[in-house]
Amino acid sequence: MSGDAGSEPRAQADPSPLHHLSPETKHEGITTLLGHGKEVEICELDKSGNITQKWLHTPDNQIVPVLAKNKSNNFIFRSMREWRKVLFDAFLPVGFPHSVSDDYFAYQTYDSLQAFFSTITSLLANRALLQGLGVGDANSSATFALLLTILKDAMSRVATIVFAQQFGLRIEPDAKKYRFLADLFNDTAFFLELYSPYFGPWGKIVALTSGEALRALCGVSAGASKAALSVHFAKHDNLAELNAKEASQETAVGLIGLLVGTFLVKHVENHQSVVYLMIGLVFAHLWMNYLGVRSVCMNNLNRQRATILFHEYLKFGKVLTPTEVAQREHIIFWSPVARNWHGEPIAHVEMAESYLHAMGGRNPRINIAIVDGGKHTQFIWCHSSTRLTPIKILLWQGAEPVHAIRSWFMALEIAWLMEKGLGYTAQLDHIFCGEHGQFNIWTKDIVAKRKDGRDVDGYEKQFCEPKLWEGMAANGWNLESQAFETAAPVRLTAQSRAKKDE
Repeated sequence: MSGDAGSEPRAQADPSPLHHLSPETKHEGITTLLGHGKEVEICELDKSGNITQKWLHTPDNQIVPVLAKNKSNNFIFRSMREWRKVLFDAFLPVGFPHSVSDDYFAYQTYDSLQAFFSTITSLLANRALLQGLGVGDANSSATFALLLTILKDAMSRVATIVFAQQFGLRIEPDAKKYRFLADLFNDTAFFLELYSPYFGPWGKIVALTSGEALRALCGVSAGASKAALSVHFAKHDNLAELNAKEASQETAVGLIGLLVGTFLVKHVENHQSVVYLMIGLVFAHLWMNYLGVRSVCMNNLNRQRATILFHEYLKFGKVLTPTEVAQREHIIFWSPVARNWHGEPIAHVEMAESYLHAMGGRNPRINIAIVDGGKHTQFIWCHSSTRLTPIKILLWQGAEPVHAIRSWFMALEIAWLMEKGLGYTAQLDHIFCGEHGQFNIWTKDIVAKRKDGRDVDGYEKQFCEPKLWEGMAANGWNLESQAFETAAPVRLTAQSRAKKDE
């Protein structure tokens, strides 16, 4: 029913849309409640169902804000509360903290601190850059400075294109790693610029162009990784607003950094003092960045998180939470090495980039065992000249994220049961392929184990125990996405092909 607030309620028929609602969904409208002649309390809720504001609608149509019990109504407190709200609205997403993930505030705090140190460092480096370009040097020409600027810009553009082409697909699965690497690239560029005035003409060219290329790598890496992290932080379809507020945070912190940096640039001119100051700022910058990415707790599984999670499950039968896994993650140095039950590194697991890559390239001397699972296939090098047995995974057409997760777990369990120096044996084949497992010679060099991919007995039945998957779901792991593939995704189909008559 529609009507003016405070007017007498008119007789009404139940609107047709409400006939389709359950009794729990029906509620009295504002006009009906006001028609009782009593005060009506109105609550505004955010998308999480948290109360953001209460109002009191009086029978005489007065709208009065309702204060919480612990809030004072005096002028000073109200002014402080209003200023606090203005600052929150300017720099934090609407509905904070309920509209973002729990790790958002910690990350943004460290990110703001690292931006502060980075701003000061960039001012010191920019002064050295201008000296490198010839500012203040009577022997330097404007033409040399212009040509050097053009070369720097060209190197930056080329580096951007090459890095994006080579590493674009790797950034999202390892967003925390590349977010830290971005600032490592940037700080290295700062030091190259700092020392550029002390090099000869060719040394300046190499130092400044290399620094600009590193800064380009920083731009690509930071931009792509921040996008992945922003998707993780946003909870209320507020990705655009979250990015806008992050830009406001960096702008405000940058202004403070400019003020402090201007003072330092004016008063610190001795080269040795500048170097010491730069070293201190860079270490502070990298440390804040490291703490920031360490505070991020991703709930989707990539190669490292899945390995940590499943190894713990194999050893102790415990399903770790995303927070527990995040505490064990390595930010920079990690490789997909699987260990056996003795704790020995035994296999190198990866998602294959193509069928040829999975089959060992064009080397006909490699013996490869093929283990088919539901929607995925393992390619295991039976006899490898490398110290670790390569296990490569390919997904079949129609595979979903849960199949990618299962395939990685299966590869880890195969490695868990391997003995050093033996590789994939007939005994392991019997465990994972059951009665269907047998050695069929395709050629004299390639060994294969065949199993119907749609058959879920043998390993699949053994592995799909409820404890693991129910534990992952209960602990908040996102099983509807996966971040295992660091190259262009490939999916397989296969069919028998009749031999043509000659």
